[in-house]
Amino acid sequence: HYRANALRAWEKKLRLSDVERCYEIGRVIGDGNFAVVRECRRRDDGQACAVKVVERSKLVGREHMMQNELSLLGSLCHPRIVRLLAHHHTPAHSYLVMELVSGGDLFEAISERGKFSEAEAGLMVSDVSDALNYIHCRSIVHRDLKPENLLVSIRLGDFGLAMVVTEPVFTICGTPTYVAPEILRETGYGVAVDVWAQGVILYILLCGFAPFRSRDRNQEELFKLIKQAQLLFPSPYWDCITEEAKSLVRSLLQPDPAVRLTAEQTLQHKWVKAMALTCRQRALADKTQRNAADASAEPQRAQRPAQTNADKTRERLFCLVRLRVSLRWTAILSRVSPSPPLAQRLLEIDTGSPEKEKGKWMDCWMNPQKMFFTLLG
Repeated sequence: HYRANALRAWEKKLRLSDVERCYEIGRVIGDGNFAVVRECRRRDDGQACAVKVVERSKLVGREHMMQNELSLLGSLCHPRIVRLLAHHHTPAHSYLVMELVSGGDLFEAISERGKFSEAEAGLMVSDVSDALNYIHCRSIVHRDLKPENLLVSIRLGDFGLAMVVTEPVFTICGTPTYVAPEILRETGYGVAVDVWAQGVILYILLCGFAPFRSRDRNQEELFKLIKQAQLLFPSPYWDCITEEAKSLVRSLLQPDPAVRLTAEQTLQHKWVKAMALTCRQRALADKTQRNAADASAEPQRAQRPAQTNADKTRERLFCLVRLRVSLRWTAILSRVSPSPPLAQRLLEIDTGSPEKEKGKWMDCWMNPQKMFFTLLG
């Protein structure tokens, strides 16, 4: 109670200007029901970050969501989970500064691609399972696993609904398409609901649409289909998908959580390991090929800029010569009429001199007398 009061007193002292003094806040890169995510840069060292800006008026009655996210993210350290770097609070907003992960979220990637190869899907399942196994071993359930909360790299984020589970939970929450049947039955649930959601994501990755969907977008009908859990692999969308992949989908979308695979079992699944290895090997081969191509092209790229820069330098100097000569010419004409040879030389410079002449102008342009006699030459 004392710490909560101290935090509130500190929050009243912090203003938006204090936050902006520490961070340069940029464009929006994501949004949700309670917050927007923006690019930002720390002013002291220039490090690029992401800042989740939460409008606190929208969290009235849901303050525990913010507390959960701060306490859980602050305690987690895993390469597949977005790191919380700092957090700041004003009376109107909370600012959660996190590592910036490029590439967008998985939802955007699915929208653009439609579906993924088995190798790509297997690697994503491996990475997500790695993150889920880490939090499940700490009795943490995410409860809102979906493509929008997975960054393409893959990173697991948005722990607003996450909680530590020591006994069955009965609260209904989550996103309808990814919610597990035991949540809807209100029989109590645990970390296995995350594995169900992962099964839904894998199904979407392989064919481009969800396993349970209402034609009329009716939520009651959708929930009925999820509780029935009658899994189908319609043709032609699943005709080219291997039986091993379908078998894993069935194991993840088991309606009985006691029979459903765990995150650790999914991580060790034969198909997942084989597909992840294949995808990593392809990525390594592509990278090696690109590096070889870059290395072979490097000498040519190194020479071209050097030549170009030298040409530009000569052109700049010659322009200065022309400018200085023009000024000197003006001074000369104000006193004498130029002889035909002098006029011809000045005309050459004003209209562009042959390459072999440029060096001569550059050598003498700073000396007016030398320039004059060179022109008379």
